[in-house]
Amino acid sequence: MSIKSYLYQSRPEIAVASEYYGAYRNFRKAGFRKTPYGFVMAGLESMQDGSYEHDETQKIITLIKGADMFIDIGANMGYYTCIARSMGLKVLAVEPLWHNLQFLYGNLDANHWTDVEVFPLGLSNKPGLAVLYGVGTAASFIKDWAGISTQKRIVPLSTLDIIAANRFSGLRVVIKIDVEGVEYSVLQGAEMMLSCLPAPVWMMETGLTGNFPGGVNENFIKVFELFWSKGYLAYDMMPEGEDLVPEDQVRKWVKNGDTEGKVNFLFRKKG
Repeated sequence: MSIKSYLYQSRPEIAVASEYYGAYRNFRKAGFRKTPYGFVMAGLESMQDGSYEHDETQKIITLIKGADMFIDIGANMGYYTCIARSMGLKVLAVEPLWHNLQFLYGNLDANHWTDVEVFPLGLSNKPGLAVLYGVGTAASFIKDWAGISTQKRIVPLSTLDIIAANRFSGLRVVIKIDVEGVEYSVLQGAEMMLSCLPAPVWMMETGLTGNFPGGVNENFIKVFELFWSKGYLAYDMMPEGEDLVPEDQVRKWVKNGDTEGKVNFLFRKKG
């Protein structure tokens, strides 16, 4: 076992902090590299060489080819934000973590994209303040998420309805949500966005088990129920095609405590 693998298993907070420190050091040295998608980027090597979350990336590219607007909730260093902007979409990025924002700002500036809206905050069911724990891709508003809570800071909160609802009426919108366990809170603050016409397409990472300090995501079924109540259907998100996830399947997962490894879902209205 490599030292890196050992750290990720035994001391994930050290491993993630080390990884992001190295990337931030490269960023400070203007470590920009041209990606396979045509734009330049400073950040994780996997983002620079295009191997980062390969399947999710290909699905996002497929979806936004037919869209007008991309909303990136949990934008991190700006990887998906930059992909969408390079394809000519209007982009709104949301990211609460200061270190990630430095990459996001730098990457937008390096590509001369001054028209991307960036909201340096977290999203929830109501505006206010909250504690953000951890670092990098593992930062979360849930204490002890993935065993990482050694670093914490106070960040502002808003809601998706406050920053976006009624602003993009008539546009085809794709929304990506990757917020490390607080997906349901974000959706609770998106009542108007869920009812927009045309209906947005929502891409979301949400798990039943895994990184939750209690072992189980008590809000997993609530995410699906909220979408179903608004007329959305759920799909298993794959690079090629989409498989409908029926309600009885989701409830079976919850009953058995196992989603068969599925954590990436697509929600869209029929037609």
